[in-house]
Amino acid sequence: MYGEKDKLAYRKKVRTYSKRLVTTLSTISFIGYIAALAFSIPVLSLYFSIAGTIFSALSFALNIWSLKDHSLQKQLGVAGQKKLTKICLDIISNISFLIGGIASILPLESPIIPFVSTAFFILGCAIMATNIIRTLISEPQAEKPTDNLSPTVEAVQVSIS
Repeated sequence: MYGEKDKLAYRKKVRTYSKRLVTTLSTISFIGYIAALAFSIPVLSLYFSIAGTIFSALSFALNIWSLKDHSLQKQLGVAGQKKLTKICLDIISNISFLIGGIASILPLESPIIPFVSTAFFILGCAIMATNIIRTLISEPQAEKPTDNLSPTVEAVQVSIS
């Protein structure tokens, strides 16, 4: 009934909103971690770090899914799929967040651990900001995720709405 392109377009839409939610929650968790460190609340910083690491792992999985779908879209010849750099920068940012989160969760009693984990969090935020700015500069008008759908799927979506 639906073609492979339609399935990929729908998955992209689901993945886009999921990534936005998970990235926002991850960023909030790591900001909470840094704030808890600043106010010397170690238990709260641990909880924020665990939550942020879990959200970063979810975001990492979603970005790997994006990379997989990107290669499928390339094989199918879907136009407008020039986001490999963005996906790779997202993955690098997630890895930085994961390293920072794991470093802060490890039961090591070194006074340098908070500085190391905070440095990785800041590096992840810098990569994320670079990616956002790069996207805003290179794509002045955002493409809607439903642009690649066939007329049949668009008609179904309109009738559901």
